[in-house]
Formats: sequence, structure tokens, C-alpha cells
Amino acid sequence: MGGIGPAWEIVYDGFDLGREGLREALCTLGNGRFATRGATPDGESRTPGTYVAGCYDRLDSEVAGRTVTNEDIVNLPDWLPLTFATPGCEWFRPERAALPAYRHELDLWHGVLARELRWRDGEDRVTRVRQRRLVSMAGPYLAALETTFTTENWWGPIRVRARPAGTTSAAACGWTSTTA
Repeated sequence: MGGIGPAWEIVYDGFDLGREGLREALCTLGNGRFATRGATPDGESRTPGTYVAGCYDRLDSEVAGRTVTNEDIVNLPDWLPLTFATPGCEWFRPERAALPAYRHELDLWHGVLARELRWRDGEDRVTRVRQRRLVSMAGPYLAALETTFTTENWWGPIRVRARPAGTTSAAACGWTSTTA
């Protein structure tokens, strides 16, 4: 359930699969140049979206014998995917996880989206995960995701998998790539 917390915060306690789409939309971070939906970095039912102002795809279609031109904003590659696993367990997915605690906080004053959760894996090990995300106002194309893992009742390695996903072409936005 979402609600306004103290001093410019929107807080969601608990994981509610049926309301994730609404939470993702309401927790979008942007700076006027680009925006990223509040999708979790993990999960099977997430709806990620990163959009840049002025980046459209133009497509001509034949409709009833006429050519119709449509311009749609481009959903850029998903820069958020990050998941983790404890030894001998599957990759974390909130839809399938035992979650003693799960909370999202959107700090509207500082422009930071935070997620804190406690995950109990199949071996009864509890791991606390804290994530903070921002879209910079100083750097128009800069965003960051920080993730901190804390083991509560066990000690050992944690596997982490992070990789951007998507096939959007930079050419659609008139960008060129260079290598150093």
C-alpha cells in the first residue's frame, strides 16, 4: 500500500504484485532530459522504461490506402537489471521470495528511490538488501543504482548478476558511438 510519509516521501510497504505497475509509474525518476520508471532491478513481471526527451521512432504505415506516419517515444535499453543469489539457491525474484520485510521509498525532495528488503532463502538464511537509485540533475545523462548486501544470520559469498538489457539502436535518436 502506498502513502505519503513524512516530509516529501511516498512509501510502499510490502510487495504487491498486482500493484507493481502503478508503483513503478509513480516512482519514475527524471531530470527533464531523461526519465526511468521505478521498476525493480529484478523480477519477472517488471515493466522497465527509460526515455530521453526528443528521442522518437518514426514509422510509416498503410492504413485504408493512406500512408500514416506515427512517431513514438523510444524505450531505451534497460540499464537496471541486477539480481543476486545465495549459495545453492536460485536467483532472487520478489514474486517467488520469502520477504520478512519489503519497502520502497521515493524521496521527492532529494530525487532518490530506495528499496530495502529482507530475503529468507530456501536454507533459512536472511540477507538484507538496500538499493538507492537516482537520476542526476547536474549530469543530464547520468543515473546510478547502488546496491548493498548484508548477511544477517549467515556468512559466505553472494552471486550478483548485473547486465543491461535491450536492443534499441542509438541511431533511432541520431546518436553515433565512438570508442576511446
